[in-house]
Amino acid sequence: MIIDLAKLPPGGLRSQGTEAVLPLEGPDGLRDLAWSLFLLPSDPDVYVEVSGQAIWEGTCSRCLEPFDRPLSFRSQYLGSKDADLVARGSHTLGSQDLDVVYLPESELDELALVREQVELQVPMHPLCHEDCQGLCPQCGKNWNKGRCSCPPPSRKEPGALAKALSGLNLNLEP
Repeated sequence: MIIDLAKLPPGGLRSQGTEAVLPLEGPDGLRDLAWSLFLLPSDPDVYVEVSGQAIWEGTCSRCLEPFDRPLSFRSQYLGSKDADLVARGSHTLGSQDLDVVYLPESELDELALVREQVELQVPMHPLCHEDCQGLCPQCGKNWNKGRCSCPPPSRKEPGALAKALSGLNLNLEP
């Protein structure tokens, strides 16, 4: 749905939506996305509040296995065309400090706004579980499913500088 920001009612606009499947950048995607959007005009700016939840479908950055993760998001900010307000980066509205986001257009695509807010919540390096061991650098086997038969990487002999520094007995206490 396209929302005309110039024609928002004085009491604001509330909208709810759902998407069964929503592709994101790359191979990632969302399913069972549900959101709530509230836009309130604050002449000449717009208060924006968007929240929701979905199931994020992606791949682990260590072992490259696909996995799903519940994801919830909530954002509140002030949308503005005022260059001075945007440059300051924040604004107090009532008792609330809000980030300020530049809104160049007078129309807003609701689904694009929701997609953007979800993508901001997706971790940069998602892990299938916190102690994921990743892949063997030699053969590529997933170490979470068992060790491979590759020999362990050999330890490098310390360099001459490291050997010299380890032999020094420095007393650095005052």
